[in-house]
Formats: sequence, C-alpha cells, structure tokens
Amino acid sequence: MKKLTASLFFIVFFSINAFSQHGGGVALFVPLTGSFAFADLRGLDNSKIDILKGSSSFDFGVLVQPGYFYDFGGLLGFDVLADIGYYRSSYKYINSQDAGIVSYTFDTLNTGAMFRVTFLVLSLGIGAGAKIPLAADLQDGDYNSKLNADEIKKSFTSAVIPYLKFTIDFKYNLSSFAAIAAGLYFNYDFAMNYKNPNYSRYNIHSFDFGVQIGTYLVGTSY
Repeated sequence: MKKLTASLFFIVFFSINAFSQHGGGVALFVPLTGSFAFADLRGLDNSKIDILKGSSSFDFGVLVQPGYFYDFGGLLGFDVLADIGYYRSSYKYINSQDAGIVSYTFDTLNTGAMFRVTFLVLSLGIGAGAKIPLAADLQDGDYNSKLNADEIKKSFTSAVIPYLKFTIDFKYNLSSFAAIAAGLYFNYDFAMNYKNPNYSRYNIHSFDFGVQIGTYLVGTSY
C-alpha cells in the first residue's frame, strides 16, 4: 500500500511539473469587509447571559501571498501560498441594558496559508491561520482603553485569533507573468475569551463578508 501511494504521488508530481507552466511568485490582496460580531457570555454559575447584541463594523487588510504557481495552458491553475500581512479585526456590539456601544478592535499580524484553484478566469481559494494582535482598542460605553501586545496577552485567555477564510475571484491575465483579480471575501474569526471577573466565559467571534482586489506577479518556467 505504501509503495502504491508513493508511486501515485510520484506520477502526480511528475505530471504537474512536466505538463504545467510553473514558478515562484507573489500576490497582493486588499480585503474590504463588513464584520458581523457574535458573543457567548456565561455568568459565574455558567448560565447564559444575553446582553450583547451583535452589530456590524468595517474591517480591512493588506495581505502578501508569496508562493508557487502552476498553470495548465490558462485552463487550470493551482496556487500554494503563504498569507502574511496586516489585518484589522473588529467586534462591535450593542449593550441591551443601556444601548451603549461595546467594541473590541485589534490591529493584527496575519499569518497563514492559502490554496487556490483557478478555472479559466474563476479562482476559488481557501485559507487558514492565526491573527496575532499587536494593539487593541476596547470601548464599553464611555470607557475606552488602548492595549499593547503584552496587555492583550494578560486580558485574553489566548492572544491569537484563529481564522478560516474562503475567496471567489475573477482573474484577468495582463501578461504571462502579471494578473489582476477582484472578487468576494468570506472570513470567520474563531472565539477569543476576554478575562472578565464577572463572567465564567466571555467569548467574542465574528464573520466577515466583503470584497477584495489583488494583483499577481509570477516568474514561470516549463
């Protein structure tokens, strides 16, 4: 079985390299999204507390995606990429008790990976990784606090934001080594737990939906 698996892997790898145009390169994408926040709050007796109503806010990022690109005659392509850059993640709520705004805004270092498949001009991508908060702005009614990276680590159980994202782009080739793209961007930020002494759980998470624009520069060989 191991020999069969190894043989199939070799055949696929050889076929991709023999019949595709391939090479290293980099893509640059700018997502512009609406962020829709959710919260899971539990009291000290573990009872659910429903006082934060999710609201929407604006998120954006600048993501550099270096990696390797395979192209089969412009009909089919595969991209294996890192996903690194700046991303602003925000969570906005309305306190149902006093109608005040409660928000958490993070300036983060995005670290992850992307896999993208292109059919003619349509590209489908999936990615995952973690956003590392470098600074934060916390607001609760009239109270406002700015946190640095060390203070964020003390204020949250885990000072990273795991994410999963999916993209749909239309790609236009300018030449054999350059292209532009635009499309839809979907992102889910898994929960962070805020250390609040009045709660046994104070999880915040969000779903982002919007658009992204990007460009590709690829050095290819046969």
